[in-house]
Amino acid sequence: METVMVQMSDERWTKETVHLACALARKLNGRVVLLRLSPAIHPGLLGWGITPPSADEQRRITEYAEIAEDYGVEFCVQPMQFVSLDEALAQTVELLQATVLFANIPLSNIPFWRHFRLWNLKRQLGGCRLYTLVEEAPLSTTGSTLPTMPLGPALK
Repeated sequence: METVMVQMSDERWTKETVHLACALARKLNGRVVLLRLSPAIHPGLLGWGITPPSADEQRRITEYAEIAEDYGVEFCVQPMQFVSLDEALAQTVELLQATVLFANIPLSNIPFWRHFRLWNLKRQLGGCRLYTLVEEAPLSTTGSTLPTMPLGPALK
């Protein structure tokens, strides 16, 4: 069974993504796993005291489960604490053997940093396809090794 994983993020992004993931899972005869990440207070405390969802989060999770039910696909929630978002996503993809990951990688004040993070995450995912709903096409590690930055006039 194919696994399509969705990182739980802001409500609007996640709702749109759950619709896309459910449509894809139905086509692949797979399931959708909603990854509920919560930051760890200290790396030594990973796995201790995962906070239960708030009333608002529980309402949203119920709404996402209803969307999956409308598409006729299996849906489950996977809670996880993390220190590094990118590492948590890569580890969960490996653990659940996901074939598709929808992730919301935050924008950065340094645009090249976000490109590097996306490239590095894709590299760690192996055969799993990464979608962010920001880029126009799925990210690939083939072809150019890193995104290029235009050089300023003094550096040419």
